[in-house]
Amino acid sequence: MKLVVSDLDGTLLNDDSEVSLETIQAIKRLKEKGIEFAIATGRSFNSANKIRKKIGLEIYLICNNGANIYNKNGELIKNNVMPADLIRKVVRFLTENKIGYFGFDGSGANFYVPYGTEIDDEFLKEHIPHYIKNSEDIDRLPALEKILIIEEDSERIYEIKDLIHDNFDDELEIVISADDCLDLNIKGCSKRGGVEYISQELKINPREIMAFGDSGNDYKMLKYVGHPVAMKDSFMSKRDFENKTDFTNDESGVAKYLQQYFNL
Repeated sequence: MKLVVSDLDGTLLNDDSEVSLETIQAIKRLKEKGIEFAIATGRSFNSANKIRKKIGLEIYLICNNGANIYNKNGELIKNNVMPADLIRKVVRFLTENKIGYFGFDGSGANFYVPYGTEIDDEFLKEHIPHYIKNSEDIDRLPALEKILIIEEDSERIYEIKDLIHDNFDDELEIVISADDCLDLNIKGCSKRGGVEYISQELKINPREIMAFGDSGNDYKMLKYVGHPVAMKDSFMSKRDFENKTDFTNDESGVAKYLQQYFNL
């Protein structure tokens, strides 16, 4: 293997959304062996870059499900945006169907939400809200990289997914990234595409890539690489993947798998 790619939430991070010391040390030893490491996440750059800084190493970032890709120096090298006309059409549709949303642009800081949306104070420390109050605000929406829909009702999230599929299947990538999250990106944009782009930059064959994931937005990425690994007790562990971690994300499962596979 010449490249290892990992999802963040439910995979590289524990249940408190933190990266363990054991995981940091495993990635460091991996890099010392000359093996590249990349993060592939549905998170925005600001959020993912905080984890990158915590790890303290030069690693690639694939953010917003492949909508933006950053090199080892944290410089944007590729982005895939939803054009403004599509964004306005989708947001108008969501508004009409009383579906809440978070829309993220390429800055990694700005996000757009319906007026009155409750937002976590911690999230506001790193992001700037723009509230959509009416049709005129929708008409002024810019191109965005991802729309996130959060719905705690697990049955409702699938209903929303089906509804959007029926209306935007030719224009959007529509994936459930967690039990309560639905991600919308431009058609063809995915973590898989991000991994493919990085592998071409590094001239690495997909057969020489290992990837870890747990959720629906990881599926295409895992099917693309030569050594896919599903996290123990995750949604992906129930899919058609032979390799699974022996430990969960809360037990530093990625680190332990790397230690054993690469003899770190």
